[in-house]
Amino acid sequence: MLFSYNAFKRIPFYSALILFAVSWGATALSVDNALDSARRRLAENYELSQLRSMTPQQIMEQLTEEECAAFANEHIRFQINCPAKVYVLYDSRFEEKGPFEAFWLKDHAFERTDVQVSSDGDYFVGYARDFDAGAVGLGINSFSGNYLHYFIAVQPLRKEDTLTISGIYPQSIRTAAFQKGVRPYTHPEWQPIDSYSPALEGATLLQVDARWRRTTKLLDFFAETDYPASPRPDNIILTWSSDPRYTQSILWRTSEESRQGAVAYMKKKDYRHFTPGAPVIKEAQSLRHESIHLLNQPVIYTHTATLTDLEPDTSYVYAVGDGSSDGWSALNEFTTAPDKEAPFSFIYMGDVQVGYPRWRSLLERAWQDQPNARFYMLAGDNVNRGVDRNEWDAFFAHTTGVFDHRVVVPALGNHEYIGGDPTLFEDFFVLPENGPENIAPEHCFSFEYSNALFVIVDTNLLPEEYVGWLDETLGQSHAVWKFVMMHHPLYSSGINRDNVWLRDTLLPVFDRHHVDMVLQGHDHAYLRTGPMRDNQKAERPADGTYYVVSVSGTKLYKLADRPYADVAYEHLSTYQVIDLQLNPPRLVYRSFDVDGNMKDEVIIEK
Repeated sequence: MLFSYNAFKRIPFYSALILFAVSWGATALSVDNALDSARRRLAENYELSQLRSMTPQQIMEQLTEEECAAFANEHIRFQINCPAKVYVLYDSRFEEKGPFEAFWLKDHAFERTDVQVSSDGDYFVGYARDFDAGAVGLGINSFSGNYLHYFIAVQPLRKEDTLTISGIYPQSIRTAAFQKGVRPYTHPEWQPIDSYSPALEGATLLQVDARWRRTTKLLDFFAETDYPASPRPDNIILTWSSDPRYTQSILWRTSEESRQGAVAYMKKKDYRHFTPGAPVIKEAQSLRHESIHLLNQPVIYTHTATLTDLEPDTSYVYAVGDGSSDGWSALNEFTTAPDKEAPFSFIYMGDVQVGYPRWRSLLERAWQDQPNARFYMLAGDNVNRGVDRNEWDAFFAHTTGVFDHRVVVPALGNHEYIGGDPTLFEDFFVLPENGPENIAPEHCFSFEYSNALFVIVDTNLLPEEYVGWLDETLGQSHAVWKFVMMHHPLYSSGINRDNVWLRDTLLPVFDRHHVDMVLQGHDHAYLRTGPMRDNQKAERPADGTYYVVSVSGTKLYKLADRPYADVAYEHLSTYQVIDLQLNPPRLVYRSFDVDGNMKDEVIIEK
């Protein structure tokens, strides 16, 4: 049965409490299940234009009682051991700009108070309610995904009580004493609380994940892909999931009319014979993807095959398809890594995120001017919203002719996490699974190519989750050159950005193992430091680590004046090529704009 918003407003308080109690019952609907059922029903019953014009009240009128109960109670849960006042601290912009979407606050008898909290220019208003000892269940932030997610303060009602909070869901929520200097959100990138009302003195803060604000979207959720798949394979890319000398992973997509895939491949020298040899056929693993929000093509299939037992430093030709005689793509090619020290070059790019046609021009410039580059490294934020498949459709469509010939090595940026966990990143790239055992595979990994070690780190995670692995990986390598790629920079280029929490943890590791270059993104303004060691400029290039921040898309930031910057530009998209030479070991780093103009150069000799 559909649930009327106006009817919901007329529910007596005791009925709201019944809804509140549902959250702790065995049959309560989860928020994820409620979102899935509501989104499917909306997609089936409305056109895109209608969905895009809906208001929060109109969305509420489409929900069932069970869905409304889930959205009101199941987002955050915890237990308290004594009577307490619970403050839900909402972004004040919901009140200023409206409409205020937290329907559940009023119906759970939360009252607006004069309590306020500020953090780095953002202001939060407190809604409070007294609870007896026992269960507390709170609702979603919004249906729009707008503004910042609320956080929570809990204050015992009796001075003699010592508050204990247990059974917290989601488990990633952390608790801390409510005071100045404490961050309202779990990730250390967020700025701390700088002022708060006296009523919160002595309260316990529940720090939430700020990214949750976009996970419950029903407004402005639906879209259409501008690059729908067909039964013919497209969006073909090359990645590495194991040793680059002996393996090659290949991925592509099709519409749901083509549900199986295969790769045909052979050595390029054999293909060039007058009587070519027969190709090897490798069956692919095929995976169904459903994106409810894409009304014109919610379902596609991705296909992945990892070729093994290849010969080092050897070129192969390949085609992908469904295995039928006329179902193959055009021929592409790849070359495996050498099994001994050899000179090579690679491309590094910062954030793409938006402006794919313009980024395509930069990618083509790199491809044309650096044809010998063996692979491409992307420092995260490859798309703007990681949960939106239509953005990945556009991203991959603009890589055709490059990433089907050269391997792409991506890192996770914060925008891969926008809207939820980066499951599409995990599905659309097949990467090494040799990272820390305590985190999800493919978020942190490493590989060696010739005489160089490459370590890729997911800086959306807390550094203590991977710093031990990073230290060990760098320490065990005997590579001549060591590179780390990660999204958030240790030395920022953007205004009002400084990742002290990251620098304090990782800088000693990079110094200890003499990482040569750290390749970064996030700040959307070009900056390269001189050689840095112990947070100071080193005397010689070979004595320190170079830190680079770059951007390759069209979203550009103003540049901050930084004392550690040797070269810096704002409003400039670039690609970087790094040449590693032998006899003697020599690194030549160069940065180019879309017109092929060199903007920066560094030479390091060992």
